[in-house]
Amino acid sequence: MSSVAAAMMRSRVAALLRVRAWAPAAPAASRFSTCFFMPAPSAEALIGENAEPSETDAVISLGHSKLYHLLSFLNFSQKYWNHGKKTGICSVLSRASPRRCRGEPMRTVFRIFARDLKRIVRNPAAVVIALGVCIIPSLYAWINILANWDPYENTSTVPVAVVIEDAGADIPDRGPTNAGEMVRERLEENDQLGWTFVDTEEEATDKVRAGDAYAAFIIPRDFTSTLAGVLDGNAQPAHIAYYVNEKENAIAPKVTDTGATTLEDQISNEFVRVVGEVASEKLKGAAAGALADIDRGTTGAASALRDTASSLDGLSRDIDGLDATLSSSRDAIADARASLVSIAGTSDALAGTLDSSLGTLGDARSGMREMASTLSDALGTGTGTIARISSTSAYDLSALAGDVAWAQSTVDAAIARIRALDGTVQTFKTSLETVRSTIVTLTPQDGEQTTIQTDIVKELDVQIQALVELSDAQNAQLDRLQQISDDIKRAAGDVRDLSGSVAGAVQDGTERIADLQAQLSGGALPELTSSLDAFASAGGRLSGALASVRPLTEQASSLLGQLDTLLDQTASTARDTSGTIRDTSARVRGLADDLDALGSAQAASELSRLVDLDPTRVGSFMGSPATMVDKAVFPVENYGSGVAPFYTNLALWVGGFVLVAIYKLEVDAEGIGTVLPYQAFFGRWLLLAALGQIQAVICCTGDVLLGIQCVSPVAYVFAGMVASLVYVLIVYALAVSFKHIGKALGVLLVVLQIPGAAGTYPIEMMPGFFRALHPWLPFTYGIDAMREAVAGFYGMYYVQNLAVLMLFCAPALIVGIGARRRLLRINTLFDRRLAQTDLMIAERTDATEAVRAPENLGGAGVLLADPARARRFERAYPRLAHRGLIALGWVPAVLLLALFVLPAKLPLLICWIVSLACSCAYLIVIEYLHSLAAPVEAAHAAAHGRAGTGSHFPSDSERS
Repeated sequence: MSSVAAAMMRSRVAALLRVRAWAPAAPAASRFSTCFFMPAPSAEALIGENAEPSETDAVISLGHSKLYHLLSFLNFSQKYWNHGKKTGICSVLSRASPRRCRGEPMRTVFRIFARDLKRIVRNPAAVVIALGVCIIPSLYAWINILANWDPYENTSTVPVAVVIEDAGADIPDRGPTNAGEMVRERLEENDQLGWTFVDTEEEATDKVRAGDAYAAFIIPRDFTSTLAGVLDGNAQPAHIAYYVNEKENAIAPKVTDTGATTLEDQISNEFVRVVGEVASEKLKGAAAGALADIDRGTTGAASALRDTASSLDGLSRDIDGLDATLSSSRDAIADARASLVSIAGTSDALAGTLDSSLGTLGDARSGMREMASTLSDALGTGTGTIARISSTSAYDLSALAGDVAWAQSTVDAAIARIRALDGTVQTFKTSLETVRSTIVTLTPQDGEQTTIQTDIVKELDVQIQALVELSDAQNAQLDRLQQISDDIKRAAGDVRDLSGSVAGAVQDGTERIADLQAQLSGGALPELTSSLDAFASAGGRLSGALASVRPLTEQASSLLGQLDTLLDQTASTARDTSGTIRDTSARVRGLADDLDALGSAQAASELSRLVDLDPTRVGSFMGSPATMVDKAVFPVENYGSGVAPFYTNLALWVGGFVLVAIYKLEVDAEGIGTVLPYQAFFGRWLLLAALGQIQAVICCTGDVLLGIQCVSPVAYVFAGMVASLVYVLIVYALAVSFKHIGKALGVLLVVLQIPGAAGTYPIEMMPGFFRALHPWLPFTYGIDAMREAVAGFYGMYYVQNLAVLMLFCAPALIVGIGARRRLLRINTLFDRRLAQTDLMIAERTDATEAVRAPENLGGAGVLLADPARARRFERAYPRLAHRGLIALGWVPAVLLLALFVLPAKLPLLICWIVSLACSCAYLIVIEYLHSLAAPVEAAHAAAHGRAGTGSHFPSDSERS
């Protein structure tokens, strides 16, 4: 072997194994000379258990002189190089042929697993321990499941003191009543709690304080009287004193609170029952009185309606008579109009005759002399004609005046009839309003009666409105008839004036003709001529009077035509009114019949039901009007089956923790050869996982045999096996990577998972921290998967939970393989320091793995290899360690004090845990750096002669 190869080999061995020896006096600070003086494990650890004695002696017999020491070490290195080729650990010292030295990776893993199994099987004590490790965690689950099988079935043995001091009260319509005694009877029938009746309040409270009773209920003396106040309108709540001993047990107050709710429900039900009975009694009396009132009211209203119907029938008959009168009046008007036509014709004829006579008078005036002899005859003829005209016109005008007077009397009679009819309509309207008011005052007993009453009132309102409209129409007709009557009166006056004018004119003409005859008889022609002129003038006036007769007759005929139209409308309205009144009368009689039916059938039937009420049944119904129907979704038979998934997962986690506590985590190379870190990890994990699977099968099968509800035992056992596989991997990865700290982290994880995985209480009831942590805990999915197998499957929840649970293997493998290799040296230091206490268990790290482990803390060993840096760190080490110890003591103490004072409990607890972890990590790092710097400082001091001369090997205490 060349000197260069030897130097490289010696440098590697000294740097990685930290073989401690005296350095040569040369001041050179090469990597070899610096790292050569770092601490190293024992010779057995360096060479291995298969090393030959001569090789071990080579390490022990390193010479005292510097030159002899160097030559001896070179000789040892040459032997170690040759020995590595034979023993298979050449990869520790050289990487020249890694393929030949490493072997197949998975074969090594299974070889480790097979060797471990052989070691257990060949040792009976190890077999017994293995069986105990597999069974004992299951006992934890089984005992807790049996203890919680159905604790709420035994609440009847929980003692609760009850004191009833109620003096009772006299309740109207019921008599003496004692609600407290009723409560006693109910509680004696109730086995939900162990009700214990005592005499005094002091005795009950003493039992609670002494722990002989978990709670006490005190019913006061005025309990019944306070409850009965609601019947008198003085509603006040009755108070019951409730004492509970919350110190005695954490769950007992919740159970007694349930008892308090039960007692409150019993009292409420009993009170409602009694009130229901009393109310039913009063309702029966009120119903009987209401039934009598309804009978009287409906009978009176029906009688009034029938009287109204009779009045309507009479009114209808009167209107029918009015129709006949109006028909005869129309006939008379037709005759009067015919007479007016005749009068108009007569007046025209008289006017023609008068014109002819006036012509004759003219001829007489022109031929007066020639016709003097015949004048007397003509005057006589004129006198006769005037007499006839006077007689005819007087008769016609008299007839016209009579017709007008008759029309006047007919219109006045119609006005009187209409006024009488309007009075009758008003009387009938008043009667209907009275009937409506009577019906409105009636009190219906149910919805159907209310509907009938509403229909009757609406019908009466319709009839009253029809009568109002009829009255308005009659008043309008009355006004028109009154106007016509006034016009007829004026026409009658005109006819009288015309008659007087005609009579005056005829009389004047007759007198003048007589005078003319006298004058003619006297032989005075001028006077005759004058008389003829006067007579002609009178004839002209008479002709004018006759000419005005036709317009008067036409006006009178027009008035009579309007009167005829009005009478026709009045007759039509009267006929319609008569029909409406007859319909109203029929409906009113129907309303009377409905009221009779209402009073005799429905109201009597409904109220008779109230009268026949059973107060006891009504009170019982009011005390408990509804019954809850339970329909469980995925029902669970008992509480033990419900908590079995939680305790089983907890037992499997504890089982994994027991495995890492019982079995060594570090793998030795006996019978294997070279073992890489990941091969050691998987090789030992296979053993722990196999034992964990046995734990899972035993635990889950035992759960099923205990009798828990399980819809699919196979799925239940399979879920337990998957959960155990994951839990063992997590606990093993933490323990093998962080040693005792990893085991503490495993305990911390299970502490967080007990409240955070919703094993017993719903996660919604937990604080916000645990609700946020819930989806990140493996227990969450292991418990949910087992619950699917216990109570029933829904969709793919079972598979989904197991799949998510398997995802936790990834971070566990990262920690177990990656972090372990990085923390191997610091763990070696930690174990060595624990072993120095001679109290704590510590495993020795295999030399092969120690050599392969990379430098920790970012190459801190290389940095501290500089003597100056190492010296500065060693000077600061006591101060740094002192600060770390102060932080480890005071920071958690202050946070713990704040935890008891401030309300933010959970954040302070988290800060307390983090402060402990940070302080411990700080001290571990400081101690690790000290272990690297101390040998460098010691070697540097020895090199400068501060440690004396001669050969010296530091003791274990010096190395520590």
